[in-house]
Amino acid sequence: MKVIRLETQLLPMIKLDQYLGGSFQYALQSVERFGHETTLQAFHLNAVDSIYLSGRLLLRNYQQFFDKGFKGIVLLTDPYYELATRIAILKRMARSTPKFLGDRDRLMLNPAAQFFEDLDLDDPAAINRSLRKAPEKVRNVLISPTTRQLACSTPEQLPTRREIAAAIDLLSRFEIVGHNNDTLPFANAISELLGVETNGMLIAEPHVLVERLAGTLRTMPIAELLLEDDLIFDYYVRQATQLRHSQLS
Repeated sequence: MKVIRLETQLLPMIKLDQYLGGSFQYALQSVERFGHETTLQAFHLNAVDSIYLSGRLLLRNYQQFFDKGFKGIVLLTDPYYELATRIAILKRMARSTPKFLGDRDRLMLNPAAQFFEDLDLDDPAAINRSLRKAPEKVRNVLISPTTRQLACSTPEQLPTRREIAAAIDLLSRFEIVGHNNDTLPFANAISELLGVETNGMLIAEPHVLVERLAGTLRTMPIAELLLEDDLIFDYYVRQATQLRHSQLS
């Protein structure tokens, strides 16, 4: 089997990839760190019929591989939770760059890391001011990241309302679509597809402090504006997922 697990979180699920990748002949995680050419080479390993790839890819550039035997797996993230995660990671980046980020990511995220370095995450008013005053380079790394991954072809491209339909269309080609608000169906679906035990799947639980920050962001119109496309996308995906679960039950 050939599998691509699309990572939609800035903080990757490394332990899940290590567990699942162990069942394949060839496994490569966080492929976005290696650049477009290396990623293409991994997809083009025609002599290998057991491949597991994962990464925070701009999937529009690789969608043709769904026609070449690859099955897609994705766990979507609540937009506010992902925004909270990104702000928390960016704040820490100014002092210590995470090893899971590639060179291109570091370059793109550095202005935002410097901007959020002194932000007090326990001060809602300060967070609101920072988001409202954020320069373009900072805002651009926060705008609807999931819609961008599924519908845009370059990191600099910003999504528009038109990209939501394109993102949903590409998502429909995935074998498994889960959501981090309920990971059990996601784990069970992977177990059925790959024949692995669910007890070995370490799917990260929501972090209490990040959840708290996400709750704060939910009250801010500026956060809603930044996430507008992802919120619409997330709503339709949740509706479709609930409908499918009700039909199966």
